[in-house]
Amino acid sequence: MIKDVKVIEGCISCRNCETVAPTTFKVAPKSKVISDSFEGNEAEILQAELMCPVNVIKVNKKGGFTLSFNEAVVQKKKFLTSDILELTFSASNFSFKPGQYISLQMNDWKWKFSRSYSIASYNSGMFTLTVKLLSKWRWARFLSCLKIWKKINYLGALWNFHLKNTPVKKTLIATGTGLAPMISMLQNMPEKVEKKVIYWVRFEKDVYYKEILEKFANTHVTIQVSQPGNDFTWNKWRVTDCLDEISSDSEVYICGNPNMVESVKKGLLERWHSENLIFNESFTVSTNHPSLWRDIFINGNIPWINIFSWLVIIIWLFVIPSLWYSHVVNNALYADFLFFWTFMSFLWDLSWWSVVFVMWIRPLSHLFPKIGLLRKLTSLRKAFWILSSSIIITVLLWNFILDSSNFVKYFSSTKWELYYPIIWRVSEITWLILLLTSNNISQRKLWIWWKRIQRSSYLYFISGWIIAAQYAPLKIYPAMGVVIFLWVLSEWVTRFGRN
Repeated sequence: MIKDVKVIEGCISCRNCETVAPTTFKVAPKSKVISDSFEGNEAEILQAELMCPVNVIKVNKKGGFTLSFNEAVVQKKKFLTSDILELTFSASNFSFKPGQYISLQMNDWKWKFSRSYSIASYNSGMFTLTVKLLSKWRWARFLSCLKIWKKINYLGALWNFHLKNTPVKKTLIATGTGLAPMISMLQNMPEKVEKKVIYWVRFEKDVYYKEILEKFANTHVTIQVSQPGNDFTWNKWRVTDCLDEISSDSEVYICGNPNMVESVKKGLLERWHSENLIFNESFTVSTNHPSLWRDIFINGNIPWINIFSWLVIIIWLFVIPSLWYSHVVNNALYADFLFFWTFMSFLWDLSWWSVVFVMWIRPLSHLFPKIGLLRKLTSLRKAFWILSSSIIITVLLWNFILDSSNFVKYFSSTKWELYYPIIWRVSEITWLILLLTSNNISQRKLWIWWKRIQRSSYLYFISGWIIAAQYAPLKIYPAMGVVIFLWVLSEWVTRFGRN
């Protein structure tokens, strides 16, 4: 049982949660919980929590109900039509109820994302999915490039849409790839149960699994085509034209476009069909593919941002320590370096502007919530915190390593005197705290305390500002002024709202 659901600060508006659990989450522009009714939605809520790439969804639950990623291996790929791909996976300890779906975990140059697909069949450790490939969409590119023997993570099987173990008549209504769960249901129905399949496609070339449907015993198949060709052999128009053929005592399973699902349900209820005999699943409708500038600037889908984040961390791990040691050995810490810098001035500038970026981007994203570019750039805050603090730790540790007496001197009274010495120590202590907690493990373990600890970033920024201002006031004070202005304005908007 789920007791409470929260979204803490740090949402990057990836919309995974809204896609997985639309009755619980809404991204506008950040994710928020829109319902306190969790019963019946437990699987979707836990799925949203697990799939959140920045771990900002926190679920407080009672009991042992949990979800975890499983691993599947691609075994076969086959095109059923020009744009419908059949994927077969092998997986150990796989179980499902006919009609349920799994959610694949994918990753590309934009970010981690998920997509849910109904299970078309399962046999001897192998399950099959059918995927509609739209060339401009992320999942289409990812899955079409997926290689045989490639491993992929998934969640499932999930949801309450599944075949009921009853002996009554069954009517299965599907559009497009909504046929997939119907195939798994038909495979698990007794032959003696009377079955009816009503299936719609736009063009005749989109029909697939026709031969499989015709092999099921005691099954009547009706195929509806809305735009038939000249040699048309099936029925024309929509599945709603067939509602009068459905007996009132039949269980009805509906899967496909949500508009179709609602139209069929409405039509059945108007014909006095019992609502208790109607079961449905609606697909998420894909919107039009945005232009590149809109996708980056408005939606915040920045190419290779996760790779850039790792590049920043690699610079911390390898490049900066190596460069510093090289310049020390060659006595070139204050020699010319990259245009008008010395190496040390370059390091301090890099550290300072990394912190300035971190302090600017959060209020900017709050003041301009419709600009997805700013929201997504907030995901780089952790990497730039690490970059800034790594410069301090590099200088400090190399000084200790190269001359062990510096370690003893560090704890002397002169190093901890009031004003500038103590400000230096405050800056060093806070960077150490931020460095040790700037990871997903700390965020999960510390939960609410993680955010409180991260507030020490203000102390780090202010102490660094005081120190740096003594050396470059014309560079430091304007940047600090912008930070103060943005944060005051952001707080004012938070308190008094937007006009």
